[in-house]
Amino acid sequence: MPTPFSKIFERFQQKIQDYTIDQIYMSSVEAYENYLTGFLKSGLVKFFHCKQDLLSRDDSTREFVVDLTELEQEILGNLMLVEWLEKEVNNIMEMRLAISSGDFKRYSESQNLKEKSNLRDKSQENADYLMMQYYLKHMDVS
Repeated sequence: MPTPFSKIFERFQQKIQDYTIDQIYMSSVEAYENYLTGFLKSGLVKFFHCKQDLLSRDDSTREFVVDLTELEQEILGNLMLVEWLEKEVNNIMEMRLAISSGDFKRYSESQNLKEKSNLRDKSQENADYLMMQYYLKHMDVS
């Protein structure tokens, strides 16, 4: 049975609170799914050694042709989170604010960037841990 991208999107959405994404969803479900598909595609190429063929997907219907396990879906949701956080860390508009503002604002934005970077790194570690558990579970020891 195919796995719709929406199952992965739900797992991702449970991990974040982003008013921009919420606004996109409220204006257009299609725009929302297009936006999140970018994070999914960026994340799935980092899921090395997945037993399922993650390239077997239909982007027009937004589903994987294969039936992904709960763990595979969770890993992809976590990898989407890492990609989303990478975008947050690299947000040029916030960097411009920090550069053009006074000392207090600059410190505040700098601290915000540091915390986002730490959160991204922690999320990457969590995704790596889940992938390691997955690999160990599927490792052939014969």
